[in-house]
Amino acid sequence: MKKFLVLALMVLTLLVPTSIMADGGGGDGGQSVVGTLILDNKDGTTWQRIADSKYGVFTYNSSGDTLNWSLAVTGLGTTPTDYSLIYFADPYPGSNPGALIWSGTSTSVGRIDVAMSTDLGMDLPTAPDSNMRVSHVGAPDLYTTPLGAKIWLIPSAYYNATTKSVTTWNATVEASILYETDLILYTDTNKAPVGSGTPLSTTVTMPTATIGLGVSPVTLINFGSVDINSCSDPQPITLTNAGNVKIKVTAIPTAGFYANSLKFGDTLATAWSVIIPVGATPVVLNAKVCPLPGLTGTLTGSVAFIATFEP
Repeated sequence: MKKFLVLALMVLTLLVPTSIMADGGGGDGGQSVVGTLILDNKDGTTWQRIADSKYGVFTYNSSGDTLNWSLAVTGLGTTPTDYSLIYFADPYPGSNPGALIWSGTSTSVGRIDVAMSTDLGMDLPTAPDSNMRVSHVGAPDLYTTPLGAKIWLIPSAYYNATTKSVTTWNATVEASILYETDLILYTDTNKAPVGSGTPLSTTVTMPTATIGLGVSPVTLINFGSVDINSCSDPQPITLTNAGNVKIKVTAIPTAGFYANSLKFGDTLATAWSVIIPVGATPVVLNAKVCPLPGLTGTLTGSVAFIATFEP
């Protein structure tokens, strides 16, 4: 009969206070290189630009504390209409949250002329957005920047500013949008990171001499501040088997911990396990925290290593 002896070690408590990282951008919001993007209506089948008087010119800084931009649009018609300038996150069509940059009304001569700064609190693009990994090189649009963010001007009637998503998709809606003619890149140097005073501690609930599992360190380890959609520097956790039988060690995130943010190397903690033979070379885990979009404030939780004898 197979015998089990279980050792549970509480090893991680994640505390993630929101903080602000600012650069020395100065009073201009850290404005850097200015780019220019043409917004235009497109054929809904070929996605080629339609040559008419309806188009816009969007200028922007490529990095800074705020997105400093201007927009000049013509050819919108003589009926004043509410419009939203948005960052649209692919895939298309879809409802992935992008960002609302501005809302306003066109004039009776079909124009929009506005210049301002917007604190987006995110880079462009920001996950989830398939344009971060799907290159447009060779596509019909032939963008100069193959990986980046889409900027659109859309009638506000078809856009939900709360969910940051297009509410209706049909030929009428698609014909009313001024689309990007290239993708843009913007780095927000003042976005709020997810930080972590992330202490790592171990508690042995059964004698290590009995089961043989050792975990090091037993002191606190701090992962530092971690931006959303990025990962902390790896911190080593060393597991050893000092017993006289091989053991299987499994990581089990416990209640309250955002399990999809903790990885050992490139493997989520929820999917990690290892068998350590007697006298084997110590197993070194490169633990890192990779916060996902939507995580803010202070996060708390823990993960346990469960060790069992193997026959």
